[in-house]
Amino acid sequence: MVHLSDIPPAGARPAGFRPLPLLNDSGFDAVIGGFDVAEADGRLLAGFVVQPRHCNHAGVCHGGMIATVFDGYLAMAAMFEHDLQVPILPTISLVVDFLAPGKPEDWIAFSADVLRVTRGTVFVQGLARVKGMPIARASGVYKRSAPDPESGPDTGKLLRAFMRS
Repeated sequence: MVHLSDIPPAGARPAGFRPLPLLNDSGFDAVIGGFDVAEADGRLLAGFVVQPRHCNHAGVCHGGMIATVFDGYLAMAAMFEHDLQVPILPTISLVVDFLAPGKPEDWIAFSADVLRVTRGTVFVQGLARVKGMPIARASGVYKRSAPDPESGPDTGKLLRAFMRS
């Protein structure tokens, strides 16, 4: 079982995490490398190893990389935990507070709490940690459309199947 406190050796992902498949091998996710996911107690966890391509001119993980992972991950966590039956949760608002840097070869672990799901909106908050210490926190608000099988795949259902495969 994966735990939030699992700390891998430098440059490695913890046991139980696996790469999330990229939806577009020539798009933005392919450039940044995506992120890894795991399931723990019915919740979706995420993380990535900081590589040189993620770093800014100061040699630490760029805040844009952390914000990008938060944006995708918080929405995915909500779809994973709740039967929303939607292909995507478009971002209404994302606020990220940076508390400390992530350094090359750090494993940055992400956790999320889905705060509220309404007919039209989903509220999620999350933390990013390195070696158990918070380095960033985020609050996301996402637009929830009505379930429509014609609009695309049920991403939450696909994520749950992926994690159990």
